[in-house]
This record gives sequence, C-alpha cells and structure tokens, in this order.
Amino acid sequence: MPNQCEYFLERKNRRCAMQRKKGQHFCSEHSVFESNPKENGSIEPNPKEARIPCPLDPKHSVKLRDLEMHLKKCNARPVEIHQPWYAKDINAQLNGTIKKETKKKLNEKESLSSDEEVDVLKRLFAVLEDYNRKVDPLEKKVQIHEGLDNWSLKKENKKHVAQQSSLIAAMKEANLLSSETFYVEFGCGKAELSRMVNACVVHDFKQSINQDNTHQNYGYGLIDRGVNRMKMDNKIVADCEGTPIQPQIKRSRIDIQHLDLDKFMEPMNYTSIVAISKHLCGAATDLTLKSLLNSTKSQECLDGVVVAMCCRHVCDYDQLLPASQDFLAEYDIADSAMFSSLKKIVTWAVCGKREGQEDNHITGLSYEQRERLGLIARRLIDESRVVAINSLLKDHRAELFLYAEKETTLENHCLRITRRG
Repeated sequence: MPNQCEYFLERKNRRCAMQRKKGQHFCSEHSVFESNPKENGSIEPNPKEARIPCPLDPKHSVKLRDLEMHLKKCNARPVEIHQPWYAKDINAQLNGTIKKETKKKLNEKESLSSDEEVDVLKRLFAVLEDYNRKVDPLEKKVQIHEGLDNWSLKKENKKHVAQQSSLIAAMKEANLLSSETFYVEFGCGKAELSRMVNACVVHDFKQSINQDNTHQNYGYGLIDRGVNRMKMDNKIVADCEGTPIQPQIKRSRIDIQHLDLDKFMEPMNYTSIVAISKHLCGAATDLTLKSLLNSTKSQECLDGVVVAMCCRHVCDYDQLLPASQDFLAEYDIADSAMFSSLKKIVTWAVCGKREGQEDNHITGLSYEQRERLGLIARRLIDESRVVAINSLLKDHRAELFLYAEKETTLENHCLRITRRG
C-alpha cells in the first residue's frame, strides 16, 4: 500500500496500516519516532517531534514543540476562571452544612473478592426488595405539547422530540411555561431543549387571546462545561421573529460545581426562574440542586424545576444532598463503598441484553431479575433526591414520574419541583 506508515507493530507482527504524509516515514500517531535510527535498525523518538496528550484534555494530543502555543488556544482551556460567576467549589456542598466524613471507595489493593462482592450485592438485594414493598409504582405521564407537532414531522428520529414534548407538556401542566420566565438549562449542550421550550412558548403566545405580557424578563441561561458545536442560541432568537417576544440569551462554559448562580443572573431583576435539563448526567443533577439551594435569588424566585435524569452509575456519594444521604442510610447505604455497590446494580436497568447472550452472571440472577433490581435501585437514588428537596424547600413540592415510554428512552425518570398551593 503506497504511503503506508513504516512503523512495525511487534505485537501484531506487521506494519501499521495508517497512511503517512509525503516525505515522512510514519503516520501522525507514530510520528514521535521520526528520525534518530539506532545501530540495530530500530528507531528512537525525536523529542522535538514527540506528541503528548494535551494537559487540558487528554482526548487529543499535541506536539511537544507546539505545547505552549496550543495551551493558549485549546478549546479545553479553563476560561471559566475569568468569569465573575466562577466560585471554586461553591456547590461542592450545601451552604450551612458540614461535610460528613465518609468511608472512601475501595482501591485496587482493597478490592473485594468475587465471593465478598456477591455477599454485598445480596445484602443490597434484600434492601431493595424491602424498599420496593413500601412504594407504589411511578405514575406515567407521557404527554405531548402541540407546539412541537411540526418539529416532529421534520425529524427522522422522533424519539428526542417525543421526550422534549413530554417534558414541556409537564412544564405547562405545572404552569411553568411562560414568556415572563427566565429558564436556566443545566448541562445544556447546544441548547436544543431550550429551543424547543421557546418554540412552545411562542406557540402558546400565538394561541393566546391575551397578548399584553411585557416579556421583559424572558430568556435563557445556558450552562455547560463542554465546548459545543452547532449551538442553537441564535436560533432561539430567530424563532421569535414576528412576535413581540425577545428572549435574552446568556451562555457560560463552566462546571456547575463552580457556578455562583446569583452572580450569573446579575444584573437582571428576574421574578420567575425555572431550571430545566434533559438527561442531566449523574452527579450533575445533585450539583444542580445544590446550585439552586445555594442561590438566594432562586430561593426567592424559583417557580419550578423539570429535569430528566440519567446515569446514576456516575453519581458521587459525596455530592448527594445531606438529606439524600440520610434517606439512603435508612436502607443501610451509609457510605461511599455501599453506594458504589448500589451503582453497580443501577447499571442493570439500562445495560440491555445482546442476542444469544447467556445468563451466567456472577450473582446467578437472570437478565430479567437483574433489570428489575436495577430499576428499583435507580428509583431509590431518585427518591432520595425527592425526599431531600421536600425536607429543604418547605414552599415547594418535589415529585418523580415517568415522562416517556421505555421504548423511547430507558432513562425516563423526570424530577419536577413546583411551588405549593
């Protein structure tokens, strides 16, 4: 093959199959070995040409000689520290609480043997069965907001629109859909959910008889720690053309753990705030709740929260609300080690079953039995959040329900918080 990389893979007993640039011996992956051959014919790395993982994001690499320049323009650089609403670890714990000393997760040297792990899991099985006997099945609220009917027709994959439509319908049901509200989308990505919310707000406005609202406090605060392409910020504004609605858009690339929500919402005088998110991953849900609870402004103006949760297997015990930890402790899950075992069970709720896969699991349980326990474990973690919010926000009510069919998404739990009365 012409221009094939000349690097020899000893383990595979063949040359690398990647292409090399003209005039070079190796592909970019093996360009670290360019020049400096040894006497025996093997090749030593050229330090100047060496590629190393980027210190800011190891998912990509950079030539050592270009490192200094790369760090100045890398998309993963921590620009958040220059933002006035950056406050390091402000949401690592709840204001006014003392962080509990918890048992740390087992390291590799202390890891459980297979028999010990099965014993721990079986203890948790009994705990989960006990919990399941005490609770009623979750209510299913699969709804549709007609403002997204046209969007659904345009999409080949209708599952995302179905989820967004149901979440927004749940917002409208709780009077959380208004052109007088400032929405904060946590883990927003390219802000697709916010765009869909805006489309429904515009739709409802056009259908409304009373169109005298001022709309001056309407807008979207978009929070995400990642770098996102094809952002929809400008499209949200464009979708409002022909109406008096002019949403304010404010985006910040920042980790929720460091977000001072009060400063982020300055200098506007918002009177209605609603937090939203679709598939807020793992610990990000708990960080979001702490961010809202740590905010004086949101305590005064928070009308509601609608969050579709996911990925309980990457939750962090230390990031749970203290009241969540207390609730789990009632079921003998009182430290990060037991919580780590619970998270293993949680994965069974969404791991799926491959065709022809045999049931020879370490626990001796069938796939169906594991899936059932995984769903109960997921419910237990989510319920701990509901209990915590209901104990902390006396003027609000938190609830949990299924917002989508299992066939649409396996991660179909919605946490909704609304004002009482």
